[in-house]
Amino acid sequence: MSEDVHTRPHGWKAWRDTRWAFAAVWLFFLAYPLVAIPQSHHSLGTKIYGIALVVLFAAAYVVSSVYVLTPIMGGRIACGPVWLTLTVFAIIALASIPVLGSEFFVFAPYVCAIAVFTLPLAAGVAIVFLLLLGMVVIPEWVPGWSVDTGLLIAVAITGLTLLMVKVTQVREIAREKAQVQQRELKSQLAVAAERERVARDVHDILGHSLTVLTLKSELAARLVDRDPERAKAEMTEINDISRRALAEVRATVGNLRSPDLRTELASARTALRAADIDAELPDPDSARDSDPTLAWVLREAVTNVVRHSDATRCRVEIEEGSLSVSDNGKGINGSVFGNGLSGLAARVADAGGVLDVAEPEDGGTRVTVRMSDAKGVAGE
Repeated sequence: MSEDVHTRPHGWKAWRDTRWAFAAVWLFFLAYPLVAIPQSHHSLGTKIYGIALVVLFAAAYVVSSVYVLTPIMGGRIACGPVWLTLTVFAIIALASIPVLGSEFFVFAPYVCAIAVFTLPLAAGVAIVFLLLLGMVVIPEWVPGWSVDTGLLIAVAITGLTLLMVKVTQVREIAREKAQVQQRELKSQLAVAAERERVARDVHDILGHSLTVLTLKSELAARLVDRDPERAKAEMTEINDISRRALAEVRATVGNLRSPDLRTELASARTALRAADIDAELPDPDSARDSDPTLAWVLREAVTNVVRHSDATRCRVEIEEGSLSVSDNGKGINGSVFGNGLSGLAARVADAGGVLDVAEPEDGGTRVTVRMSDAKGVAGE
């Protein structure tokens, strides 16, 4: 537990935290010597000396409650040196022996409180044990002294109570620390998941759009001399696609939209035509499935067909909750998923679906996705 020195209470400001009053309540133990000393057989000067020591001890304990115990109760490091406080207590207690005799152990509960709450648990346990042992053994060694059973029981109960409170406090601090660490871990995982999602989205959008732009720009370059009108049309489409891609990137970063299946069907037709691939696609107007996952799959699958398949034909089939994209290209050839398909598989799994990439017997590649809520599909 640590805290910057500038945040520690100091001066009179420390007294504004009234929690010190709960620690000072233990001063009721000092009522016994304050009553017993005037009734003792000592001289007036000795009685005044004894009462002054008791008052001095009470003042020292109140000060330690403000500057040592209260900061620790508030989760801050103690402002005063703990061992100096315990030393002052010990000196005052020993100085009172000529007046109180064996009753000087009345100061023990205060030593227990400071030791238990300011020192490590093991040190606090050791000090409480040594005080109780001293209250039993020392009177046996000193002539005229006797064990005060009532005071011994009171100190034992006080010490054990303080230790139980300290154990509870230690466990609470450990629990809060674990909760803070868990919250930080969840926050880090959420940030990582969001970064991965944005990376997938940007990849899916830009990968598809840039592929189409590359193909169309190459086609326009070939047509610019022999068919200027067709080249001009291709350049117009390039401009439209680039603007749409820019809008999609902005929307994705802002998490404002998901791909639309109808739009992706129209884009797929344009991309396949630009790559001179025969396209067998459903009518975009007939695509009523609103699940954006199917649109993501269609986009990535068509992009892979255009980029990597060397296919001359591509077929897209859409049913309720499922989509299939197949081509007659060179197939997978044992290759593993790239970033696009790996991200797509994760996206589909997150949405509760299953992505399957296979090579049909007649060659090529078939990408199929089935969503778990599809009627008659989830169980297949």
